[in-house]
Amino acid sequence: MKVLITDDEITTRLTLRGLLSQHDCEIVEAASGLEALDVIQSDSPPNLIFMDWNMPDLSGVEVTTLLRETLSEDQPYVIIVSSYNADEQILEALSYGADDYITKPVDGNFLNAKFAVAKRIIDTQEKLKQSNEVLQKLAYYDELTGVLNRRAGNASFMVELERCVRNDQNLSVTMVDIDYFKNVNDTYGHQTGDIVLKEFANILRKTIRPYDIVCRYGGEEFLLIAEVNSCHEAQQLFERVRLAVNALEIKDGPLSLKITASFGVYVVTPSIQLSFDDMVKYADEALYQAKGEGRNRVIVKSALNDGDAPLQEAY
Repeated sequence: MKVLITDDEITTRLTLRGLLSQHDCEIVEAASGLEALDVIQSDSPPNLIFMDWNMPDLSGVEVTTLLRETLSEDQPYVIIVSSYNADEQILEALSYGADDYITKPVDGNFLNAKFAVAKRIIDTQEKLKQSNEVLQKLAYYDELTGVLNRRAGNASFMVELERCVRNDQNLSVTMVDIDYFKNVNDTYGHQTGDIVLKEFANILRKTIRPYDIVCRYGGEEFLLIAEVNSCHEAQQLFERVRLAVNALEIKDGPLSLKITASFGVYVVTPSIQLSFDDMVKYADEALYQAKGEGRNRVIVKSALNDGDAPLQEAY
């Protein structure tokens, strides 16, 4: 935890530093309100601030008001330190946004108690922040495989669609299905199935281009979104991915598994009116064709210059 001591009197700063040195924290000092603002606005801001009320440029309560008005998140815990001890002044400091108040001269035991309260609150806020980050990630990422989930895939499609329309670039949506995945679960159990899904997602991420999109659509089906110039480029791209899947050796203890996958690709010259559901529908049709022809293959369909229906089967 980083602690900022702000006071224009060096003796007070030394006193506070000495009392706080017994705690596991990094201590920095500022001799004015302006110096305190520089530290607060730096790349490594403090978690806890002990702030003098009366300082020559900006007072402690003025600094506190500024940071409460300007910082939208990661607000530091602020304790005003002052010789003022009237109830009205303490209430005034709290109304300006201070979290707590200590009167001078500072009592060591009292300071330690205030520090413990502040640390407990800061630690709780940090745990809450981490929990919120996890929940936010779960809202957009598949928990098992770490790739985008279906909801995020839909949103990503809309972003890619708008970009392709602006750049006059063709767009492909690909449905990918692990061949005979049910047999993996039935033969080796769902834990092994989970390992297969994770390794499969990893090979997809590693093999496609960095700017392409991978999401788990459901079960053993994954959705890939990629900009392409032609059906030929789409065929080359996803054939490379298919071969990488074929070469993958999945380990689960002494068990070693090989898998294959089928790819249904739909390529279109996009328009704003293009429906994500229609793209998935046509990619699904190509996927079903790949399965019907023996699996472990790439089928590309296209409607270039016509987003209403597939005009040709390219491969």
